[in-house]
Amino acid sequence: MDIKSPPEHYWHCSVKIVGKKDYSVVNDLSFQELERTIVLPWKTRCNFTVAGTLIRSTESVESIKITHTDYPRSYYAECHNEHMRASGIADLATNRSLLPLSKGTDFTYDLLFSGAQETSPEPNVKMIEQLCRRLPQAARILATRSRKKKAAYKIADEYDVQDFLHALLRAYLKYSVQEDPLPKVAGAKSSRADISIEDLGVLIEVKYVRGPEDQKRLFEEYSQDLVLYAQWPHLKTLVYLIYNSADLREAEALERLSTTQEIGGKRFDVKVILA
Repeated sequence: MDIKSPPEHYWHCSVKIVGKKDYSVVNDLSFQELERTIVLPWKTRCNFTVAGTLIRSTESVESIKITHTDYPRSYYAECHNEHMRASGIADLATNRSLLPLSKGTDFTYDLLFSGAQETSPEPNVKMIEQLCRRLPQAARILATRSRKKKAAYKIADEYDVQDFLHALLRAYLKYSVQEDPLPKVAGAKSSRADISIEDLGVLIEVKYVRGPEDQKRLFEEYSQDLVLYAQWPHLKTLVYLIYNSADLREAEALERLSTTQEIGGKRFDVKVILA
């Protein structure tokens, strides 16, 4: 069977959670239902349910199996029952829901694990956060280049921060890293983020602190930026990098703005990083 053109019926899935005795089984799914309720949540590491059992993470799954059959569960159950009657056996132990899992064609690997060797987005997002946090330490090395009287790279404004961070991200990420990705989103010249990584759904907004009085300005701009960047269709994580944050009156108050936001139906994570 060509998994690129799968039949619509009949699909079955069994899941066994670590520490649980019994299997959770769902039968006779259409391929559309299977993909929406099991395959996509599994690949994106989202919660999903199988026969009422909540699977919170792939790590909690001891075993999972997906098969396809030409007939529904009732067909295999009736065949089994007839065989048991002919043998004079009253079989009350066999879980009929599991029969299509043993009779069908196994597509577990093709649907859930093929291509799993690719890097998942989450570790890359964590790495981006770490690079942002360590940016001042990296900048200090280039700020004093006494060897052979090389010119120092000094960070004096947010554009210097953007350029330095952009260079670092390009060194670490295999994904395309772009600057100013949003002029087409809101139709205004000012509607642009500093750095975008579309494949990961990440926008990075850089703020440079010049003094304690910037505290109020950053709070005001934060609210405006959320509404603006929520319009980016790829947005999953907005990284709000505040450079030279030690000069703020209360930097931790801004850090507490790290949360999950939902604006205009768009749900995304906000990571406020003090550097």
